[in-house]
Amino acid sequence: MARPKTYDREEAIRNACEAFWEHGYQALGVRELETLTGLSKTAIRSEFGGKEGLYLEALALYSDAAISSVLAPLKEGGMSQIIDFLEGLVDQGSITSSPWGCLVVNTGIENARIQSDKLHAATQSYWDALESHFAQALDNACARHEIAPDTDTAALAKGLVTAVMGVHAKNRSARAQTGGHALVALMVTYLDSLRTV
Repeated sequence: MARPKTYDREEAIRNACEAFWEHGYQALGVRELETLTGLSKTAIRSEFGGKEGLYLEALALYSDAAISSVLAPLKEGGMSQIIDFLEGLVDQGSITSSPWGCLVVNTGIENARIQSDKLHAATQSYWDALESHFAQALDNACARHEIAPDTDTAALAKGLVTAVMGVHAKNRSARAQTGGHALVALMVTYLDSLRTV
């Protein structure tokens, strides 16, 4: 007979998300994870398939929350929504700014050394979603004559994703939610220069 769980699975994943976001993947051993998540070593192995499995669940929680809430306004939005998103990356009151940077960016940087196909797939899925949302908002802006109709929205969307990565990396290296402010200001100035109205 299976023993009853002594933890709340969703809460444990939220705790793991916070722990990995602050400390990173490689820096945390199983003992630290036990302390920070409330999970036992046995639960980490049996419920999540080990540390990587727990990390993937935490990363999915983080990514899904961002896509369903923070990125959602871009689908129907235009230039103003793109700028709002970018400015939110360095706004202390925003849920998208953090002195820890972005869990997805942090994962990509660490995975350059780890070389996990699963972590790569998870991070790439998020960047593809962000690029798609930016492209949709830019296409909307073209259709509404906010920017020139011949704007290369696909290339601009790719560039914005790369810039977002840079903002988060700067926030983390500066250990400040506003660390990437200069890059955001530069991007906003550029986007404003594209406006036709």
